[in-house]
Amino acid sequence: MFAPDSVPALLAASVVLALGLASYVIHLNSSRTHRAFWASQPWVGVRDEWFSGARTKLRIITGVREMVEDGFHRFSQSKTAFALPNIGEPSWLVLPPASLHEFLSKPDADLDHNIIHEEQLQHYYTQGPLGHHAATIPLQFDVVRRPLTKQLPLVAGALHDELHRSFQDCWGTDTIAAKQIDLLATCFKIVTRTANRVFAGADICRREAFLEHLRRYSDAVGRAGIIIRLLPRWLRPVVAPAVTVWYRRDLAICREICVPVIRRRVQQTIEKRKDVDCTWEAPVDVLQWLIEAALQRNDAAELDPLLLTQRLLMLNFVSIETTSMAIAHAIADLYGSPDAESFVAGLQEECERVLPHEELWTKAQLDKLVCIDSTIRESMRVSDFSHIQLPRLVANPHGVDFQTIGSPPLHVPPGIRLCVPAHSIHRDASFHPDPLTYNAFRFVIEPGVGAGDAAESAPKRASLATTTGSFLVFGHGRHACPGRFFAAHLMKLMLAYLVRHYDVARLTQPVDKQALVGTAKPDANLRLTVRRRVK
Repeated sequence: MFAPDSVPALLAASVVLALGLASYVIHLNSSRTHRAFWASQPWVGVRDEWFSGARTKLRIITGVREMVEDGFHRFSQSKTAFALPNIGEPSWLVLPPASLHEFLSKPDADLDHNIIHEEQLQHYYTQGPLGHHAATIPLQFDVVRRPLTKQLPLVAGALHDELHRSFQDCWGTDTIAAKQIDLLATCFKIVTRTANRVFAGADICRREAFLEHLRRYSDAVGRAGIIIRLLPRWLRPVVAPAVTVWYRRDLAICREICVPVIRRRVQQTIEKRKDVDCTWEAPVDVLQWLIEAALQRNDAAELDPLLLTQRLLMLNFVSIETTSMAIAHAIADLYGSPDAESFVAGLQEECERVLPHEELWTKAQLDKLVCIDSTIRESMRVSDFSHIQLPRLVANPHGVDFQTIGSPPLHVPPGIRLCVPAHSIHRDASFHPDPLTYNAFRFVIEPGVGAGDAAESAPKRASLATTTGSFLVFGHGRHACPGRFFAAHLMKLMLAYLVRHYDVARLTQPVDKQALVGTAKPDANLRLTVRRRVK
């Protein structure tokens, strides 16, 4: 006979045991379902050879783009999905372009993008409880999606002012002697400083220590995320402290710089709300919009300067590296092109015609730079970062079905990861004529139209921030990158400033674009010879 006070404990133990057994059965059934599903799919990159699994993973490191290309031509073009192996993570089911509309039209309850995002970045382990909170309640991205995008005209002047200062510091002001600069490193510095003029304000963005430790922190967080997500789930909390220890000092220095500025800004904002006669004017920047968004939640914890600092760091983490790499690719592609001289001449003519000499440039003026816009968009097409895009996880417990016209019905069970072959789509002749040729004015010029007449073609063109089924760098559909309008504005500003104010020697050697595990970064050793142009 059990004592009365032991009954609740026994009931609790029984519930835990039952849940554990149920979880195990579900996992077992799921594993069997997945094995059966993958066995029914065509694979790329897998060969009938000794140690096939290990050798496939080695080939993925440098050859996954070739695998995607192979699958695209063998399967995607016949409207068939294919399986793509991965390293240390579940494989991908790569859907054909013909399924894209149906894929994007499915609700988030069927295909979830947040789970994939969290799995890739591992916020809780790489950025701690504050980072996890900022990812769960993403005020920083809400601010980018609405106030920043809508008020770009109001921050355009500040961006131009900071960009001018940054270029002079990084590329020099000498109009006689040329100098060599590290392309990728200087792009990182210019983008980080200029973007943070609008993210955090001049007090923070001009602190060299902040820029340097922010760069190191972001690099280390990215590497830590890769390491942690390759580990078994049970091992992650054990290894995470050792992986993250390397950037704790960088985080501490960023906090040391940001927290006093943020604390003062919060106090000024609260005082302004209480006293209508207060003479303090709120800055127009992301930090201010973040503070106002936090106040609207009526939760004092949201005004914690450490949390607001973490939101700024997270915003930098997801935006600075990609924007810096994109503009570095654009510059290398432009000056490495056999037609660099004519392309640059066309860009300079457009800038001279549209932009004033002695005034800060406005968003309306930058919007007229259709050739600048096309040059960056074309580079993002030929030098895209990733081999795949639009990652999703099948979240519907019953799976999802695809009924693509011209191919057999496809049922995908829950837990399978889906994507589309973006790199191959960007290089498909049915979407982009002569796709392997870099043409800076591809997206603005009709056949027979000259660069000087490009503005006349503007109504027909696809702008840099426009996502389509054949241009997927920013994603596509309702979950497309919310910061793409700001990023596009900043990159156009950079390239316009560069061609207006600097002469750059043409690159005579091919630029190394080797991709590792599908991600193509600019050559970190690439140097340019530049000289400030005489006004």
